[in-house]
Amino acid sequence: MKILIVGMNYIGDTIFITPIIRAIKKHYGENCTIDVINGSRGIDILKENPYINNIIVRDENNLEFIKKENYDIGFAANTSFISASILKKANIPVRVGVNSECRGFLLTHKTSWKKHSRHIVDTMLSILKPLNIKDDGFYTELFLSKEEEAFGYNKMKDYKNALIVHGGATRISKRYTHFVELIKEFKKEFNDVPVIIIGSKDDASFANIMKENINDIIDFTDKLTIRELISVIKYSYALIGGDSAPLHIANALGIYSIGIFGDTLPLIYGVRGDKAFNIEAREKYCNKIKSFHCEYIKRGCKTIDCLNKLDYRDILPYLVSIYKKL
Repeated sequence: MKILIVGMNYIGDTIFITPIIRAIKKHYGENCTIDVINGSRGIDILKENPYINNIIVRDENNLEFIKKENYDIGFAANTSFISASILKKANIPVRVGVNSECRGFLLTHKTSWKKHSRHIVDTMLSILKPLNIKDDGFYTELFLSKEEEAFGYNKMKDYKNALIVHGGATRISKRYTHFVELIKEFKKEFNDVPVIIIGSKDDASFANIMKENINDIIDFTDKLTIRELISVIKYSYALIGGDSAPLHIANALGIYSIGIFGDTLPLIYGVRGDKAFNIEAREKYCNKIKSFHCEYIKRGCKTIDCLNKLDYRDILPYLVSIYKKL
């Protein structure tokens, strides 16, 4: 049995497809081959995954390669039209996915989208039902090599029970604006807890503001590859940040994960599990008309009103409760 899964593009989104990969492998057994074609930005998330045989970077030149592989089943593990068209053009006989973006005619087995009404992981798992494949839970997961495990352990051995703070995101409408006040207040009670800030080179200004205002902060901004970041997060105690890749990495690794949500909905993209907490600014600080406009029409409020209004005292109790468990 040869199976192709068409995945997502971005890092955080790619994490969301790990439960479906696991379920398919467990259903068809060790004799099946699972290849995943994925956008280049999220490809590193899939490395070391024991359920995957081959990882293919999606580009306009690999369709002929896919055709030659003669896959038996193709899963479109996303909602885009192009992913279903890849399965159709590759002449895969069984093509499975969500009936979104008018792509149902390209699929042989499809399920309803239910947009804005359930978590994206649950949407992906729903496409298993037409083939009677059972999932073993919604939990996401990531895997590291021995060398990567060692890197994380050595990097973090002097930062026991560290709190990681991520202030960046792909869109301004996901970036919380009061981290300085929050961490200052947190440090009053938990001064011995190492606080580490992370991010890409685009987050340098955030890092500088944090360092200028908070003593003894540790700066890993633009100093880690994505695989190194995963290993560092694994050996931390908690992570707080917006709806972005580090938050979902932390959730997949099973550490305490506090998500601060602005224009995106925790219902769809929130962290889940016993160590997961979602704080939704829009629910408390936005009116229904503007919120509808933000979600359905223009994808984000450029003035980030809700995140500006979200007081650090709305968030602090979550951090305090987590660290009081130590």
